[in-house]
Amino acid sequence: MKPFILLCLWIITPLFSDQFLLDKRGETVRLAVARTPAEIAVDDGKRILVTSFMAAYEDVPLVDLNPNFKSTGDVRRFYQDYFESEFAHFQNGSLIWVQAFIEEQLIGWATFMLEESNHAYMNLLAVDPLYQDRGIGKHLVFSICSEELFPNIEAINVLPRKVNLQGRLFYEHIGFCDAPDYLSKDNFVDNSLLIPIRWEKSKF
Repeated sequence: MKPFILLCLWIITPLFSDQFLLDKRGETVRLAVARTPAEIAVDDGKRILVTSFMAAYEDVPLVDLNPNFKSTGDVRRFYQDYFESEFAHFQNGSLIWVQAFIEEQLIGWATFMLEESNHAYMNLLAVDPLYQDRGIGKHLVFSICSEELFPNIEAINVLPRKVNLQGRLFYEHIGFCDAPDYLSKDNFVDNSLLIPIRWEKSKF
């Protein structure tokens, strides 16, 4: 009987359990790894991606974002398409998708790919503008190397836009540095518009 009980417990135990953290206002944030497409809050996720990126680049000339952008409608459609591309990659099994919730409200999410030598590449990070500056973005960035996910991750690579000065300051504040040796991945965004940066566990 005991071996059977232990086997049942192993089967029903989630591979990646939820993480519970406090934001800067003392509210409990739940980080959850999506295991199936049905677990992703598609409508809210797309809205957060569009609103957060448009807010980040509201002072940047459209041509600096993309030479093909002629209006804010072009920007909105670009990020809506970006979400659909990311969702398709998740459905194909090539991404890890982490969502942040306060109670049942989605407030942010991030996607990752595992790389060689215990490195991870974070492709997207989006936090609802109403919940920014509360430490949620940092929680999402480092969720990939938590005890609940992949504690052996040694480095996280990111390719933010060169014009995203606010984003660059955010990453520098949490320990990212220039990584000119990092080879750019195939990306929905033109790689010439991006700059490689990296966080390394060994430096902390």
